[in-house]
Amino acid sequence: MDINVGLGIDVGGTNTDAVLIDLNEKRILSVAKSPTTRDDLAEGISNVLRKLDKVLFPKICLISLSTTLATNSIVEGVRRRVCGILIGYGPDTCPIKLKDEVVIIPGGHTVQGEEREPLGLDKAREVLLKIRGEIEAYAVCGYFSVRNPDHELRVKRLIQEMTDKPVVCGHEISLRLDAVKRATTTILNAHLIPIIHDLINSVKRVFQEQNVIAPLMIVKGDGSLMSESAIKDRPIETILSGPAASVIGAKYLLELSGEAQNAVVIDIGGTTTDIALLNRGAPKLNVDGVRIAEWHTNVTAIDVRTIGLGGDSQISLDHEGNLKVGPKRIIPLSYLGYCYPDIHEELLRLGERECASSLRNSTDFWLRIGKDVGKNLSSSFGREILSHLSDQPLSLSQLMNRTGRALSEILRELSALERDCLIEQSGLTPTDVLHVSGIFQAWDREAAEMAIRTFCRRHRLELSTFIQRLEEQMDRSIGVQILELILSKWGSNLDGSKFCNLFLDQSFRRSSNIEGIQFKINLKHGIIGIGAPAHAFLPSVAERLGTQAVVPFYAGVANAIGAITSAIMVKEEAFIKPFQGGFHLHSSKGMAFFSRLEEAAIYGKKLLGELAAQKAKEAGAEAVEVVVEEEEQWATSKGGDLIFIEKKLTARAMGNPQLPSEAPSVH
Repeated sequence: MDINVGLGIDVGGTNTDAVLIDLNEKRILSVAKSPTTRDDLAEGISNVLRKLDKVLFPKICLISLSTTLATNSIVEGVRRRVCGILIGYGPDTCPIKLKDEVVIIPGGHTVQGEEREPLGLDKAREVLLKIRGEIEAYAVCGYFSVRNPDHELRVKRLIQEMTDKPVVCGHEISLRLDAVKRATTTILNAHLIPIIHDLINSVKRVFQEQNVIAPLMIVKGDGSLMSESAIKDRPIETILSGPAASVIGAKYLLELSGEAQNAVVIDIGGTTTDIALLNRGAPKLNVDGVRIAEWHTNVTAIDVRTIGLGGDSQISLDHEGNLKVGPKRIIPLSYLGYCYPDIHEELLRLGERECASSLRNSTDFWLRIGKDVGKNLSSSFGREILSHLSDQPLSLSQLMNRTGRALSEILRELSALERDCLIEQSGLTPTDVLHVSGIFQAWDREAAEMAIRTFCRRHRLELSTFIQRLEEQMDRSIGVQILELILSKWGSNLDGSKFCNLFLDQSFRRSSNIEGIQFKINLKHGIIGIGAPAHAFLPSVAERLGTQAVVPFYAGVANAIGAITSAIMVKEEAFIKPFQGGFHLHSSKGMAFFSRLEEAAIYGKKLLGELAAQKAKEAGAEAVEVVVEEEEQWATSKGGDLIFIEKKLTARAMGNPQLPSEAPSVH
C-alpha cells in the first residue's frame, strides 16, 4: 500500500521533538525527542532525526517545522544590520527604540488614501547609495500606506533595482492602522529575515545529509502553515510558532480520541508553560497584535499566556522564606548526575558539612558549555573559572576552594559567564522532585534525592511539606494564568486586591486554613495537557479548578504533531469607504475609486478572492478553498438618518500542503 509520510519537528527551548505520521491514515508511526542545542539548532534537529525510524525516510513527502527562533530572537534583543525607510513619518510616529535604524523620507498619504506629500525618491536613492553595502535587509513603511501603498511599492522597486537584499513593505504584513506599531513590526521583521534564512539553510543541509528530500513548511503564530520560500520574507509571522503548534497538536489528539472541542490547552515544557484556549476546535487568536517583551506588533497569532515555569525551572527560597519555582531554567541535578556520576561525592560532602549552610543554593553546580573556549574574555578571573570547569561541573564550595576568592566575586563572575553562554547552572528543579517521588525515572534518582534532602535540612523543611508547597506553588501559578486567559475580555487582573490574593491562595491550597469558608473554583472547560511533564503536574491543577485533565498518549510530542498536521490558511482584507460622492476601495494592491458601493463590493470580493487564492498557492497549498466575508459599519445621525461608515471585506483561502506528484511507494 502507498504511504505518504509527514515529518513534524518542533524546536523548543529545552527539547527538539520529531514525529513521523502517515498523512493518509493519520497514524503516528515514529516519535523521538532530543535536547535542543541552543548554539546550533540544526545540530539538535540532526540528533532527533537519528532516533526516528529510518526505514520510513524514503517515504517522507512533507516536512514541517515549528520553532521559537523568532520569539526568542526578539526577546533576547538579537539585532542584524537593517534599514527601515519610513515615508512621511514624523518624530511622534517614529518608533523611538528603533530610531538608530531608521531613515525618514518625504511622502505619505492621508486617511482617505490621497497623497499628502510627494514621495522623496531622490533622498531614498541617496540613502541607498551610502549604506547599501552594509545592510542585510530593508523595511519600508509609509504613513497611511494601509489606505494607499503606492509610495511603499515605489521605494521597494528602487531598493530591488539598487540592491540584491530582501525588502518587505508594511502593508504586506498588516493592513491595520497604527503607524508606530506597523513600523515597529516591519523593522523587527527585517531583523528576523537573515536569522530565518540561516535557520532554513542549515536545517535543509541536515535533511540532505539524512537523505530526506521533501518540501519544507513552517508553522506560523496563528497555527497555519507557510512554505519556507514564503516565510523567508515574513519571518515575524512565526512569532509564537511553538505554542501554536502545541494547540494544533492538542486539537489533533482530541479528534483522535473523540474528546470535546472546547478545552484549555496547557503545554508544560522544560523551560516554560504555555496556556491557550480551544473553542469549537479552533485556537483563540489575539487579533489586536501580539506583544513580545517590550514590543507590541501587528502580528495576529494565538492568544497564549506564557510563564517561566517548567520541569527544569529553578527551585529556591526568597528572602522571606517563600518557595519559588522559576522563571530561570537550569539543568536538573538528576540529569547532571546521569552525565557526571562524580558529583555524587560532592553532593554527599555538601549534605554532611555544616559550613555550607551559609550558601543559599549550596547544592548548585556550574558546568562549561558551548564551543567558545573563552580566550577572548577580558576578565582573567573568568578565564580561570573556565579552566577549573574544563573537566567536570563544580559546586560553589569547590570553586571557592580552588580560586581562593570570596563568594560574592565568584557569583558575579559566574553571572557574566552565563550571560556569554559559556557556562550553565545546575540545581534543584521539579524534574528532580519527580525522580524522588517515583513519577519520572529517566536519569539519576540518587543525585536528586541527596540534593533535596540537603535543601530541606538547610531550610528546616520536612520532605512532605517541601513537596506539598512546591505542588501548591505550581498549581497557583498555572491556575491563575488559566483564569486570566478565560477572563481576559473583561480585562481582569486577578493578582490585584487583597481578597483576590486570599481567594487564590486558599483555592490552590490542599486544605483551607480559614474556618467556616470553603474556597472553590469550577471551570467549565476541561484541561488538555501536553508536554513531557504534563501527566505529573496537571491532574492536581485540574482538581483545584474543579475540572478534569486529559493527557493524551502522545502528549510529549504534541508540538511536533501539530507542526505536521496543520493546514495552510491565508487572509486578505480590504476596506470600502465613502469619498467625495463615491467610494474608495483600499487593498494591498492599491486604491481604486467607484461611483457605487455595489460596484466596489463586487470588484473587491473578486480581487480579494484571487489574491488570497494566489497567496495560498504560493504558500504551498493545493485544492484551495476561498471564503469571502463582508461586514458593514453604519452610524446614526442626529436627525436619525443612517450614515455609511465602511464595509470590510475578508477573504480566507485554505488548503492542505501540496505533496510531490511522484512520491515513492511502499508495498
